[in-house]
Amino acid sequence: MNQTDTFTRYTWHGQNRTGQAVSGVLYGDDKNSIREQLAQRGIIATRIHPSREPLFRTVSPVLVTRFLSELATLYAAGVPLLRILAVLIHSQKSKHFKNVIQTIRLDIERGESLHRALRHHPRVFDELTCNLIESGEAAGELDKVLFNITQTQERRSQLNAQIRTALAYPLFVIVVALLIWVALLIGVVPVFEGIYKNSGKPLPWLTQMLIDSSRFLRHQWWALGLLLIAALVIYHRTSNVRWQYAKDKLKLKLPIFGDLLSTAWHAQFARTLGLLYGAGIPLHQALTVSARTVPNLPMRDAINAGTSDILQGHSLSLSMSQHPIFESSLIQRIQIGEESGTLATMLNQHAEHNEFLVEQTIKRLSSLIEPLLVLFIGVVVAIMVIALYWPILNLGTAIR
Repeated sequence: MNQTDTFTRYTWHGQNRTGQAVSGVLYGDDKNSIREQLAQRGIIATRIHPSREPLFRTVSPVLVTRFLSELATLYAAGVPLLRILAVLIHSQKSKHFKNVIQTIRLDIERGESLHRALRHHPRVFDELTCNLIESGEAAGELDKVLFNITQTQERRSQLNAQIRTALAYPLFVIVVALLIWVALLIGVVPVFEGIYKNSGKPLPWLTQMLIDSSRFLRHQWWALGLLLIAALVIYHRTSNVRWQYAKDKLKLKLPIFGDLLSTAWHAQFARTLGLLYGAGIPLHQALTVSARTVPNLPMRDAINAGTSDILQGHSLSLSMSQHPIFESSLIQRIQIGEESGTLATMLNQHAEHNEFLVEQTIKRLSSLIEPLLVLFIGVVVAIMVIALYWPILNLGTAIR
């Protein structure tokens, strides 16, 4: 359980030893505990008030990655840590992130290590980052670890962006096509309905179906609204771990996209585990942290089961072989790594291989999806045109 679960969040304003106005966010039991924390930092509090926890992450991962990259560059150049943080405070445009860095600098100034100062802000710096920085400080290789973190996060962001694009593009086109279809049903079909109504002749089944759909949208639109509200309520009530587990399991069974997501998640897991284990973090602890970075619950449970098996003395490859959710190629690489003492290297190789496969799959999907979407839109337009002009064509045939 982290700090945000047990303490109240307070926003504070005060003055430091030089009389400069400073502010930030701290967690504590009450205002007195916050005042004591600030006094330890050499700050005289002028205002302290409880503040609500933000609903969403207030500092984007891009800003965090950029901060760590600049920190790594300056630290490798031999600049003292406190001076680096002072420079980075003034380079931030986000007021909240500026306050976070200010608090980190104050904590380090009073003797805390960097990783402990970062752990006070779990909504900004995740457990993976803090653990790696802790190992880097212990080994005297902080700059190297910081560079590894930024490279991993940049690679992960790039991979996630590629997957989102591959999934969002066809969905966007389909939604736009459906909206145009609805607009035609509401605005164009009623015009043709008036023309055909005066003829007094029975309409073809496709035309009648189109007109009935138009009437429903124009006169019973509220039913669709109620249906949407009911769907949202049901989704909200079923948004628990059990429902999320079922959804994640279904994602892995999706045609084409299921394999794509599985490959990407395996790459993310292997990359994170390789980074942690290579930094000297014990395997069972590295697995626990790696599991939290995997967004799929069935895979996360299988990783946690592997953690329990390792604590009982089993090898990681043997444990993972008991779970069909894991790729056989990953298990084989882990087994080779365990036997040869190159586990971190094997994990990184698997991550690179899977990332390459994801990129190639997305390129192939893009080349296939575009003509399929054009065909889909063509079919939609053809159905609309045929349905609207079918009675006119029948009339021309009857005149002949």
